[in-house]
Amino acid sequence: MRIQLSLNMIWFCSMLFLIASGCDGDEDSQAAQSTTTEFEPSEAKRTASPAPPTAPSPGKSARPTQPGKTRLIVLEDRRCKERECLTAPTIQKLEATLPGIEVELHDWSEDECKALFDAEGLKHLPAFLFHPGINTNPGYQRIARYMAKTPKGELKLLKTGARFDPRAEICDNGIDDTGNGLVDCQDASCQKKPICREEIPKRLDLFTMSMCPFGTMAIDSMSEILDAFDRKIDFHIHYIASETDKGFRALHGPPEVDENIRELCAIEHFPKGYRYMEYIWCRNRKIKDKDWKQCTGKKGIKAGPLEKCFTGEEGKKLLREDLKLAQQLGVTASPTWLANNRFLFHGIAPEKVKQQFCAHNKGLQGCEKKLSSKTPKPAGVCK
Repeated sequence: MRIQLSLNMIWFCSMLFLIASGCDGDEDSQAAQSTTTEFEPSEAKRTASPAPPTAPSPGKSARPTQPGKTRLIVLEDRRCKERECLTAPTIQKLEATLPGIEVELHDWSEDECKALFDAEGLKHLPAFLFHPGINTNPGYQRIARYMAKTPKGELKLLKTGARFDPRAEICDNGIDDTGNGLVDCQDASCQKKPICREEIPKRLDLFTMSMCPFGTMAIDSMSEILDAFDRKIDFHIHYIASETDKGFRALHGPPEVDENIRELCAIEHFPKGYRYMEYIWCRNRKIKDKDWKQCTGKKGIKAGPLEKCFTGEEGKKLLREDLKLAQQLGVTASPTWLANNRFLFHGIAPEKVKQQFCAHNKGLQGCEKKLSSKTPKPAGVCK
């Protein structure tokens, strides 16, 4: 069974309000609930939130709502430039779901934003707040499962998995945000953030899940990207999963764990000239086919070394070590890219990935080439 993509069906996924996408019915229920397609408005709409209405007078927590209107109070912090801090996509989805909605937008720079943040016991931004009367809105039942009371107050909070702490150090603005005398990467809270890592020019890392449909599309895009740069960039693939006392766990179940390991074995044993990509590209065409050996025998990729690595301890060790980087960086969405060892971004189409990579590698030969800008299906992530 395939869950149809619909602008009228709103689902939650951490960091963004997302629209559910297709998951084949033979995947476990966790995967079916967690594979998502991101709402992708135009770039102009993604880079800025709607202009806020006139702010209420100091000392008043909220202006009265007109009869028949539903008021959405959005608390954000424009200092945060990360994707999860963008509020416009979620606002647009809520506007399409809740008739008569009024949006009241407040930035962390405003005293009223801080006061409401504290009064409701919030810890992270952005926050999407409603008065209890939201349950009378005709569209409420479509988002009811994603609503909860705030920790301290009576307002209702849209559960988005927000994780930006507005009182923490901003790691790249040249300001001592916490007042402890340590600026940006000098602050201990920033030292493990991607922006504080050593920059390595021409390096491109991809974090993926071997059976994520969006991850396989991203890997397929690398065919154009590698050719554009004459295969002279430093490209690496990493996998998103976890390890427990009972073994490895992946979003799309044990078959994905197995394929993650086989692909890492291919990377380990056939690295020259990115030969391992031939195996992965082949598998992507029939990722759920159990006969993985049909993707060996070409380009010098032999089934023997892969099987020995996969069935022995070598493959498990490769996966165990590989998972550490995604966990360290807090990367949970497939696909996620890391440019120059420092700059995280999302994208699938070859041109979009190239542009993001070239933004941090000015003048690199190959950046002048125009690549494909379309994907076979709407762009998204598996989480």
